[in-house]
Amino acid sequence: MTTLLQSAIELCNRTFRVDIDRLPPDGIDGLPRKLWPFVWFFVRQVKGLVLTIAIMEGVFAALISVMFWYVGALVEQGEYGQAMLWLGGALLLIRFVTGTLAEIFYHLVYIPYVGNVVRHQLYWYTARQPLSFFQDDFAGRIANKLSQTGPSLRDAVKSMIGAVWFAAIFNLSNLYFLFTVNFWLALPLVVWLLGYIVVLWHFTPNVQARSKETSEKFSTFMGQLVDGFTNALPIKYFTRTQQEDERVLGLLDRHSESLRHATGTIWLMSVVIDVLNTALLLTTAFIGFWLIQTQGQLGIAAMAMALPMVLQATFQSGWIMYEVSGIFENLGNVQEGIDLLTKPHRVVNQKGATDLDIGGKPAAIAYRSVCFNYGRDESAQGKPVLEDFNLAIPAGQKVGLVGRSGAGKSTITNLIVRAHDLDSGAILIDGRNIAEVTQQSLRRSITVVTQESYLFHRSIFDNIQYGKTDASLEEVVEAAKRASAHEFILGLEDSKGRKGYAAHVGERGVKLSGGQKQRIGIARAILKDAPILILDEATSALDSESEHAIQTALEGIMDNKTVIAIAHRLSTLRQMDRIIVMETGRIVEDGTHAELIEKADGLYAKLWRMQSGGFLGEGG
Repeated sequence: MTTLLQSAIELCNRTFRVDIDRLPPDGIDGLPRKLWPFVWFFVRQVKGLVLTIAIMEGVFAALISVMFWYVGALVEQGEYGQAMLWLGGALLLIRFVTGTLAEIFYHLVYIPYVGNVVRHQLYWYTARQPLSFFQDDFAGRIANKLSQTGPSLRDAVKSMIGAVWFAAIFNLSNLYFLFTVNFWLALPLVVWLLGYIVVLWHFTPNVQARSKETSEKFSTFMGQLVDGFTNALPIKYFTRTQQEDERVLGLLDRHSESLRHATGTIWLMSVVIDVLNTALLLTTAFIGFWLIQTQGQLGIAAMAMALPMVLQATFQSGWIMYEVSGIFENLGNVQEGIDLLTKPHRVVNQKGATDLDIGGKPAAIAYRSVCFNYGRDESAQGKPVLEDFNLAIPAGQKVGLVGRSGAGKSTITNLIVRAHDLDSGAILIDGRNIAEVTQQSLRRSITVVTQESYLFHRSIFDNIQYGKTDASLEEVVEAAKRASAHEFILGLEDSKGRKGYAAHVGERGVKLSGGQKQRIGIARAILKDAPILILDEATSALDSESEHAIQTALEGIMDNKTVIAIAHRLSTLRQMDRIIVMETGRIVEDGTHAELIEKADGLYAKLWRMQSGGFLGEGG
């Protein structure tokens, strides 16, 4: 028997499995920002499955009502002929088949896959948000909303079909049979249904609002929790464990208070429905006894049909109430997910955008009349970071950017990879406007080494291979050697006994020193080998000995590339072909190190004199 059922499960999985690796035929340029269009956006993708389940549930609900009618018919006839017995058997068989099929579709197809279809598409859309989206919110909060929106939408639709639709068909069928027997017998159920609907209509919006508030409080708690665990080091070093305990306790207290309001509303609703249920049973019984006294056997038959119907309706009322509350709670979660996850993409490919192909050779870069302000999306009125900015970098030239914090150096490099779009002007690579090429092809042509090296909680090999996903172990090792990382990698071992290139580095590389993380990041950049190289304080985390080794490696990989390097340790820029000195978004000096150092009143010469060993204190 077990083998037969397992075979049936496998057959169902092969036949009806929902492919979660799917996108709508017209792609996802944007997601609906209103609740019901958002729900329909995903339901329409599995509408055949949803319609099949709805039909099964509807037939199953109607058959329950028919079974009660059948009992009344048997009592009315007073005898059990072969035809009636066959009818009863057929009703039981159909009820069993439809109920079983509905459960099969629920548990083997709908529940395992539909929620993950939503999750996958929300992830696909969220992953294509610009960097500012992830910088403006907790990563834990974004992940929590993405994780819970799919199951919440799935469960809300399931409850609509399995509870609301089911109850509607069941009670409409009951009313039909009761009205055919006696108008007065159906009247209590009509009044009860109207009262039940009014109660749900009154209470469930409050439940939804409370549930949304509770969900928001929980998401905030999760975001703060992940933020705290991510920053475990300063918590320990600054002995702030007690303060973090108090912060978490405060968040949990606010969540508990919000949850109490939600559950209190549900309890109050259940009390009112219990009163309605009691009134329905009493009035139906009273009318039933009146029919027995006035109609005899027909009254007994009517009572045999009506009393189980209303009893079943009252039994279902609590279940339906909690399901409806669950629907609104889930829809509250979905709405919160909509508020966070459906924000329009600020940086998108233009229609007709084509790939940027510069053939692996150094590329010329030009900034033409560029204007940009980080606050433009918030209608900020401050002075732009860059205003009418112009800069031409010939192919293969190595350019250093120098200036105090806030001068706009990092903005220049952020804009060339389209972390943000320009307010006006254009950036050209080999004469092509970067706004007119696909973002993927643009970023494939640029390697960025930042001040902080971002590592995944994966193996050293995986982290370096990220620069070239089809790279062999030999290529990874060679890149590590060029980055002066090979020796320390061979000495690594993680908590599970994995060694060397197989060792895992911990979340964000916490098991490595700053210099070690930076060298892993540089090895990854070496492996990518893109024709444009951007160095944003790439050696700032290194000690002097490591810096010398990395500078030697960087000099090697800078060959045959166009390079933009930001550094406050000015000695690292002396090998640049050209140094650009910036002040408040403007170029104030332009020349080689030797030329600029000769300008006694120049900003570069002043900064150079301020340094001992060529270090300028602030980043930017």
